[in-house]
Amino acid sequence: MYHPRKENACYDTTEWDELQKKYGNLDTELGSDRYLKDLEEETRAIGDLLKKQEKEEERRWNQRAMEMGDEDDEADEDEQTFMENYRQRRLEEMKAAAKAAKFGEVYNISADSFRQEVTDAATESLFVVVYLYRDGRADCELVNEMLTEMAKKNPNTKFTRIYYSNAIPNYPEAHLPTILVYHKHDIVKQIVTLREFGGYERMAKPDGKKLLAKALRSVGALQPLEEDEEEDGE
Repeated sequence: MYHPRKENACYDTTEWDELQKKYGNLDTELGSDRYLKDLEEETRAIGDLLKKQEKEEERRWNQRAMEMGDEDDEADEDEQTFMENYRQRRLEEMKAAAKAAKFGEVYNISADSFRQEVTDAATESLFVVVYLYRDGRADCELVNEMLTEMAKKNPNTKFTRIYYSNAIPNYPEAHLPTILVYHKHDIVKQIVTLREFGGYERMAKPDGKKLLAKALRSVGALQPLEEDEEEDGE
């Protein structure tokens, strides 16, 4: 086999070399066929080993690249799935909101339809506001304007109005304007005249709508304000 000191055929032999020769482990002639054959075989073996290592390293690299590619593909698929689910969820929410937002105005009702339009309609998920009025009264006209604006901004609440004498026989005009809020088939809020807000003069001021909106919102008839949203009398 190849020995480091055989790189130079002219090196001096040592006791170690002589001992290897004695037991047939070292050629007596450094340039012999056996020595050259052993050197060639060892060189070839080293070359084969290096090639094997290179192929193994290449295989590992390719495998890692494929794994990374799979991870990227999986990440892309996960992102696509997330976005698709998000879009689908938002679409369903928009459809649900559009379905729920079926009002948006103040509806005229009669005594005959009162039970169906108000009492029965006021379920656990729906508030119904009933406004008793009389034509020609400034305070009733003011409240009518306010409720019309609130109805547009709160389409999930049903706003109705009925002429006071049609709603309740012999109902005193002095109690106008009157607002009743129904929820779960029962009255949860009553507003009789504008006295609790300071009267007509106070309610006619620019911020008068806030007072009425706050009263309706206190029982849930209006949608809650966002944290950064101010009371605007909606």
